[in-house]
This record gives sequence, C-alpha cells and structure tokens, in this order.
Amino acid sequence: MDTVTGHPLYDAAGNKLGKIVDVLGLYGGADDIGWLAVKVGLRGTKLVPNTGVEPGEDGFTTPFTKEQITSAPKVPPHFEPAGDDREALLSHYGVRLAGL
Repeated sequence: MDTVTGHPLYDAAGNKLGKIVDVLGLYGGADDIGWLAVKVGLRGTKLVPNTGVEPGEDGFTTPFTKEQITSAPKVPPHFEPAGDDREALLSHYGVRLAGL
C-alpha cells in the first residue's frame, strides 16, 4: 500500500473500526509517536496512536480494541494532540513515550 489514508483500520480481533482519514505528528523526535485520524461510523473521528499498527491485506491492524477507540477522549481530530488532550489520549490508550 502506497498510503495509509483511505484504507480501513481493524483491531487485533479483525473488527473493522473505520477508515483512516489522516495521519498526524509523524515529524516528532524518536521519543514521540504519530496519530491516525479514523472515521468511526456515527461516532465521528477518533485519534489512534500509530504504535504497533501493521499493514494487512486490505487495510491496517492496530493492537487497540474497538472499545478503546470508540471510548477515546474527544479531541480535535485534524490537529496533532497537544497538552492536556495529548496526555488524556496517551493515558487512555496506555501508551508511554520513551524518556518519560
């Protein structure tokens, strides 16, 4: 796959979570992560850490569950999360950054 956007995102159990509509924050340092903006049905767009995302046959798979993604804190989905929004997302997904 040439690009990530436009492809579906699945959880580890194979449940389709939605379509990846944007990729944010991949220009940070080695201790930072990027985010996938995923259109999740009627629930809007959710940000998902790109940590552990793997390509598959017709999309990408994330280690996070459907429940984790649909219950993620609501933050602006078209900007890289910062400050309290970033901390809330990292805590929700249980992601720790290197050096922290």
